[in-house]
Amino acid sequence: MFKKNKNYDYIHTTDFDFKILCELLANECYDLAIERVKVLVREIKIENLSFYNGSYTRNIIVNNNDHWLGLIYWDKGIITNIHGHPYQSFVYVVEGSLSCKNFDKNQLTELEYIELNNGEYCYNKGIKGRMDNNIHQINTKQKSISLHYYSDDPGKGRIFEI
Repeated sequence: MFKKNKNYDYIHTTDFDFKILCELLANECYDLAIERVKVLVREIKIENLSFYNGSYTRNIIVNNNDHWLGLIYWDKGIITNIHGHPYQSFVYVVEGSLSCKNFDKNQLTELEYIELNNGEYCYNKGIKGRMDNNIHQINTKQKSISLHYYSDDPGKGRIFEI
């Protein structure tokens, strides 16, 4: 069952330049972006992240017309709806692991299953102006934290029913 979640602003106490990270990701400079993400991960104060038991919590860092960047704190056993995202998406696992089923949107059939663990990432580039790119469902087997970048607000993404 999908549970509506509140969004929170991540309160950071560092001089980390999130704009540079967003620009690297937007320009598909993933190796350079990962180096910046590693710096950010060292500076994250996990105790400052908002967390809901039995759900996932978005800790929004940047939300403007060009970028959405956030840290998502996942509780154990969470399964999202099958959903899509904007043109560009990038996920980096800070702590824990995420299981992801990817789907074909036309027939809503499973294409592949991937698991991302600490320090691993995936990215997708779809069709501009669409919110049904990168159709997937995320499952967590343990508490986890992941950094997400999108080229638009992911809350606008399309939800799919089986």
